[in-house]
Amino acid sequence: MTKVYEPFLIKQENEAATDAEILQRKIRSLLGTNLDKVEEILQDYPTSGKGLLRELADYILTCRGKRMRPILLMLCGNLGAVVEDYSMVRAAAAVELIHTASLIHDDVIDASLKRRGKLSLNNICGNRSAVLVGDFFFARAFELIACCGDFELNMLLTQAIGAMCEGEIEQARLAFNPMISEEDYFANIYRKTAVLLEASCGAGGRLAALDEQNIQKLESFGRNLGLAFQITDDILDIVGEPSITGKPVGNDLKEGNITLPLIYILKDPYWGPCLREIINKRDFSPASLEFLKDPSCSRVPLESARLKALHFIEKALEHLSGFKDCPAKTVMKELANSIPNRNS
Repeated sequence: MTKVYEPFLIKQENEAATDAEILQRKIRSLLGTNLDKVEEILQDYPTSGKGLLRELADYILTCRGKRMRPILLMLCGNLGAVVEDYSMVRAAAAVELIHTASLIHDDVIDASLKRRGKLSLNNICGNRSAVLVGDFFFARAFELIACCGDFELNMLLTQAIGAMCEGEIEQARLAFNPMISEEDYFANIYRKTAVLLEASCGAGGRLAALDEQNIQKLESFGRNLGLAFQITDDILDIVGEPSITGKPVGNDLKEGNITLPLIYILKDPYWGPCLREIINKRDFSPASLEFLKDPSCSRVPLESARLKALHFIEKALEHLSGFKDCPAKTVMKELANSIPNRNS
């Protein structure tokens, strides 16, 4: 099967690689063979011929993300003595399928038209078929987890899925609520984003036969990394370049998600009432959201949110400090430090 894990841009000899590309090359050097195996598992599912399910599954798997969850799982697995290499690969594929299934269902719930710059699955085939593809990916993930033969691993990932569902329900309850608190926001992004990163890191530690204390440290690393990742994503929703992020500016607000930068803007005595009125009227036209580009509106809230993200990165790195130095730990530290600087 053709190897499809190729996230690196091909550079001419006289072109300098960016920090992100250098980091990707380091990940590739350390995990390359296993990353290829993960991709092979993702594309190896028991559907016959070229039926609709296979076509839709193939389409969504080509809408590639960063593969951050499987990468983290395998990096954590490299911090110890992996019991069985192929169990780690199966588990890595499973967490990517869980993540992909959750995105498909999110798009159905939010009636999203695009995902990662391409047409969303629900936009192509309708909600019914999209939900079923998401369900199929969940089923395939559970099959892979079962093949690992680890009850604790099964519990870890199924509990994470339960928390993700709770996060979706809570997000719906708080939609378009300008009174949302920071506490509500952090609780929700933990369930929506951080919990699966936490579980992925914990799964890698379990498969590497680490002791419970070190597994908990890796889970804490993943949790704080996930919180920083989501805050950065929410910042990009306001200042990101749509051609790079794959979604229009203010998309979160249009879907009713009051993110951390928006919470800070709502506290501003001048801009807060403007934003509250837009939310109450559900007027999310480009003209109405133009004020978000005004530095006097967004500069301080965005910087405050960025400082929160950096705080969580610092906490994440603290949980790595007790592990012995090795290539996997070095890459994990670089990956963590890259998150506040990402543009997509």
